[in-house]
Amino acid sequence: MAQVTTRKLEEGPRNLVLHVFFERDGVSGELDTHVLLTPGDFSPAQEAKPTLRIVQVWYALVWFDVVLKFGGIVPRPALVLARDHGPNQDFCHFGGIADSDTVPPSDNDGSLLVSTNGFAQAGSQGSLILALRK
Repeated sequence: MAQVTTRKLEEGPRNLVLHVFFERDGVSGELDTHVLLTPGDFSPAQEAKPTLRIVQVWYALVWFDVVLKFGGIVPRPALVLARDHGPNQDFCHFGGIADSDTVPPSDNDGSLLVSTNGFAQAGSQGSLILALRK
């Protein structure tokens, strides 16, 4: 299986900074709605479904693109990180990209997901730093 390592760099009551590292294993294909984060990963774990906001993203991707999605019965695309763009996207000026437009609202499960395009290609690897607001 492809290696996706997610680690918290900083966490407070309202903010979270994640580091995500991707490395192709030579066998697996694309990632499809791979779970990066759930409300249970927060410290302390949250039972209520938080409305996550993507506030800033720093990234470097070799040979592949990433689509960040908000989880639910039907995952909702939030942001495309193209391999030929970057390395930083800042959404602080308008409060971030939030998962608040879900219909029905109960569809939101509070998770953050990732899908890829081109990750199956040999030599694919990359990293993301995600600044999130809970």
